[in-house]
This record gives sequence, C-alpha cells and structure tokens, in this order.
Amino acid sequence: MSGISVIIPVYNRAGLIGETLRSLLSQSLSAEEIIVVDDGSTDDTSNATFEAFDEWKGGNVKGTKVPEFKVIRQGNAGPAKARNTGFAASKGEFIHFFDSDDLAAPNKHEVQVRILLESGADIAYGPWVKGQIDEGKFTPENHVLQQRGLPKGDLVKALLTNWSVVPHACLFRRSIVEKVGGFPEHLFGTEDQMMFLNCLLAGARGVHSPGTLELYRTNDPSKITASGEGQKRHVVNWAHFLVDADMTCQQHGISPREWFGFRARSWEALQDLDIFRVDEQNLRMALQMIMERGGSSFIYKLHRAAERKWLGLQSRLTGSRSKSSFQSGAITEAQQSLIKRMRLQLVASSVSCG
Repeated sequence: MSGISVIIPVYNRAGLIGETLRSLLSQSLSAEEIIVVDDGSTDDTSNATFEAFDEWKGGNVKGTKVPEFKVIRQGNAGPAKARNTGFAASKGEFIHFFDSDDLAAPNKHEVQVRILLESGADIAYGPWVKGQIDEGKFTPENHVLQQRGLPKGDLVKALLTNWSVVPHACLFRRSIVEKVGGFPEHLFGTEDQMMFLNCLLAGARGVHSPGTLELYRTNDPSKITASGEGQKRHVVNWAHFLVDADMTCQQHGISPREWFGFRARSWEALQDLDIFRVDEQNLRMALQMIMERGGSSFIYKLHRAAERKWLGLQSRLTGSRSKSSFQSGAITEAQQSLIKRMRLQLVASSVSCG
C-alpha cells in the first residue's frame, strides 16, 4: 500500500489537538506523514501539538511505524490556505484532510486505501456520525450519515441541491487534488464544498467506504456556526459559494439554474442575507439571476415549509433530520465497537494529559 499524508489545519486548538492526533497516530495502517499547519494560533497550539506527538511516541508499542511529523506555522489565512500549505509540503499518494477537533476510527486509513486501490476511484467517502465529546467520553447521535452509500444519480446535482460534503470523512488520491489545484482560498467555510465540486467536474470518481467511521464533534464552541457573528459569516460565504458554483458549472456546460433545489437554496440564501442585513448588492443580484429561471417566492416558501415539516416528522420517528441524500442509518454493532475503541483512546489521552 502506498503512503498516506494527513494534513490538519489548526487554529487555537491547544485543548483538543492531542485527542485528534492520538486517533490518527493509532491507525491500523500508519500514515507516511502527519502535517499540522498552525494557522496563526494565539494560544499554545503548536507546543501542545509537539507534546501530544512526543507523548504518543514515548508510549508507542515497539515495532509500530512512527510517521514523519511536522508543524508548519503561518499567519492566519483561513483553512483553505492552511490545507494548501500542508498539501504543498506533502508527498503521499493518498491525502487525508482532517479537521483539528474530530476523531477518526482506528481502521480509517486501512479501509479507505484498500477500497481506492481495489476500485481505482479518486475519492473514498465513509460514514460519519455527529456527537459530543466531554471528559474523555463520546456520545454519538443515534444515526450515522452516509451509512448506506453516496447519493444516487448525479453527484454534482446532489451537491448543489440537497447534499454537502465533509472532507475529513474522505480520502483523496493525490492526483485529483493536484488536478483541481487544492482548495479555493477566497472562500471560508465553504471551500471544501467548492473543492469537492471541482473534483467532480474534473471527472473524479467517488466510492463509498463502509466499515470505518468518523466522529464529528458538535460541542466545539469555536465552530464557524456557533456564534451570531459566525452564522453571519457563514451566510455570506454560503451565498458566495452558490454564485461561484453556478459560474463554474456554466463553464463546464452545466446549468444548475435548471434544478429547483439549487434555485431554492439561492432563494434561502437571499432571505438569510436579509435577516443578517448583509448589503452586498453584487452578491444579491447574482443570486436573483439564478432564480430568474423560474419559481416565485410563494413556491419557495411553500417548499421550505413542507421540507421543515417533513424533516420534523422524520426526526420524531428516527431521530434524524438529515435529507435523503445523506443516506443516514442506524449505528451498527461494528461501528459501536469502533466507537468503544475510540472512547478508550480518549480516556488514555485524558489520563496522559491529566
């Protein structure tokens, strides 16, 4: 099996980076290298990162491969720039872009490398589950996203109408990342969606990789959507993503404006700009042009109300408000076992740091 490069953009994660690193250093298939890009942290993140790696290496079982490890420091420029910086310094054939506050199941790399080699695909996308991590304990939601595979049909259409991607649950071939030029640095918080769209438009083939799991932390107060200001910034960047996605697809002979779901998302983006009193006229005009293809405000309002009622009913019945494209399903016994193993890692991490 060929080498894996893990790239972790990090900003003010001194209290979390140890848990994240331990989940990556404990993989059944070791990475060739782990590159942490400190994006201008103002806390002790860089030192905490080195300490976490040294602690793991000091207690490492003899014979277990120790990845090359480096921390790159840069001025604060956002996650896209940080990921691109890490990628430029990497050498692996397979690239794992990981978030600094989440956890990977111990078989993540083994499962996804194997399926990429067997299938010849460019991107492996595995199941992931949201949950809270407190004092060494992970409490997952009662359903797993992407449990039953990727959305059916055209993935470009799915991505732009009723789906989104989390890159930390993916493993990319180096060649496709090089082909699209990495992450667009003018976007913040939606750069991962645009990068994935560019991959699909470049002909990338995705494959589902069951048998592994990612844990997505929901109780991190520094996530972009946590505060009012963060929500406003997300609204603006989401609107810019929709406009950029429309223009990029048009250049590839695809018109997302033909899809009701894309127009509905653009209408909702306009409503959100109003709620947060965002006065960017060029952005508003671009969204309005997308909506000119058809559909009145009444139709979009009716669609949103119906969708919310359906998701509310689904939540009461299954505990999940995820749209069908997320292919959610119940946690399996095998995944419960993986979560248990990760809980033990969390306990070990909290003890070593205590």
